[in-house]
Amino acid sequence: MTDVVRRPAVAGYFYPSDPAALRGELASFSRGAPPARANAHAVVVPHGSYRRSGAIVGAALARTVIPRQCVILGPSHTGSWMPWSVMAEGAYRTPLGDVPVNGWMAQALRTRCPFLEADAWAQRGEHAIEVVLPFLQWLGPPDLTVVPVIIGSDDEAEFARLAGALAEVIRMAEEPVLMIASSDLSHYEPQADAAAHDRRLLEAIRALDYRAVVRQVQEGVRMCGYGAVACAIDAATKLGASRATVVAHQTSAEAGGDPHSVIGYAGVVIT
Repeated sequence: MTDVVRRPAVAGYFYPSDPAALRGELASFSRGAPPARANAHAVVVPHGSYRRSGAIVGAALARTVIPRQCVILGPSHTGSWMPWSVMAEGAYRTPLGDVPVNGWMAQALRTRCPFLEADAWAQRGEHAIEVVLPFLQWLGPPDLTVVPVIIGSDDEAEFARLAGALAEVIRMAEEPVLMIASSDLSHYEPQADAAAHDRRLLEAIRALDYRAVVRQVQEGVRMCGYGAVACAIDAATKLGASRATVVAHQTSAEAGGDPHSVIGYAGVVIT
């Protein structure tokens, strides 16, 4: 394995840095799932702190078969100048150990999407992908691999191109691949407004209408990670997905946060 290792940026802040404490939280968040997990094309999960949104991530991923190969799509929070980037080699480290990057899949995506820069630096400090990985390590196989893609673009044509590339590459794979879109819903609004906006967003996601998701953001709904959701929905439908099930939804206020400045969280399984 290459020496490129992306070290944890938000362990001890968004989630426990102690492995035993982290395993305890992951076990708690994953309880209550049905014994039969779904073979999903994609899952939408939030990327807030575990205190605020860990139960939502757990509810969605514990209902899903986690294969060896996963692609995680997330937004950029760090102000990187690159609109698209992928970590194409090395490993992502969490308190539970290292998760190797799936190099062949990363390169196959870059071949089809030249705008997808291979740059591990863009992953530094970015929490949207990092907070999901411990759940995949807890629920998935020991030989888990990931392709971490960070989206800082608002270009719908590029969303469509990446979605097409994802569908092509996943068809080429000789085993199942799960796409994970790391995205929160409405942002920094009073509880009533956030709930109304979340309902509209979730209606569009249930309908597998990625254009409606993009349109709502263009019309003023603040959603952190809408590009990831749009790409995942588009790619999943190209692969035959026909159903999106909302397994959990709440706001940060319902998790103890400020009701006057709310973030929406949802877990959605796309099959």
